[in-house]
Amino acid sequence: MPITFKQLRTLKELAPCERLQEAVWKFNKDDIIPSRFMLVLCKHGGFAMGAFDGDSMIGFLFGVPAIHYGRPSQHSHMMAVLPEYRDQNIGFKLKIAQREDALNRNIDLITWTFDPLQSRNAHLNINKLGVIACSYDINLYGEETSSKLHSGLGTDRLLAEWWLVSDKVKSIIDGQNQEVAKIQPAEGQNINRTERNEQGLLVPVEADLTLTNDVLLLEIPDNIDKMKDSDIQVARKWRELVQKAFLYYFDAGYYINSLHIAREGNIRRTYYVLERLTKSYRPMTNY
Repeated sequence: MPITFKQLRTLKELAPCERLQEAVWKFNKDDIIPSRFMLVLCKHGGFAMGAFDGDSMIGFLFGVPAIHYGRPSQHSHMMAVLPEYRDQNIGFKLKIAQREDALNRNIDLITWTFDPLQSRNAHLNINKLGVIACSYDINLYGEETSSKLHSGLGTDRLLAEWWLVSDKVKSIIDGQNQEVAKIQPAEGQNINRTERNEQGLLVPVEADLTLTNDVLLLEIPDNIDKMKDSDIQVARKWRELVQKAFLYYFDAGYYINSLHIAREGNIRRTYYVLERLTKSYRPMTNY
């Protein structure tokens, strides 16, 4: 049976979102957003969309009204898909539905946050949707939440900016530019070096904060969750390095424009591609 999508407008339709928050993130009641609160926000500028397998909701997206750069926008606060339904483009389709609804309401910017160490989310956000990022929050949700997924490394987040009618986003959504990262590593200067420890884990070497190249590359581990399970201290070194590098280079006038994924046999290497802001990328024309 194909997965179907439906905008959620009533308390009954929104109620399964509470179950999915618990199932996906293992939240306790303190961290679950109640469906009644979601309903109020949806009635006043918010947006909620569910993904269904038959009658069962298997994913949802929830956005709230926002103001960014002095203009009306939307902040996409939550998107969840049950683990057994991942890798089916469901998250991508939820985002496309959100974009269409926003454009129908003359909203041209949607933002959301994501963990900079989660390479799969970064790939979806940057390469498949076309977001950019130039803002970093340390422990946005505190040191941890009730979710095990948020334990051990804090809750640092990048702010994704999805400029819905930019040339870049329109090209990607129209299918004209679905390649993964056009910039090769040799074309940018590496911010960090890495080495393998005795366990074979990728360990970061101190970030270079003296670079001034137009294009910079910041490597992250391909699977931070697996690394946390293997060696939490190595994972924390990654958090500290990535935090330091992004805070410095964002302040120096760089932004994330793409994500490069290189393959060395069965090993994936993942790099954020930072570019220098030579002109304003707002309002959303040619970046």
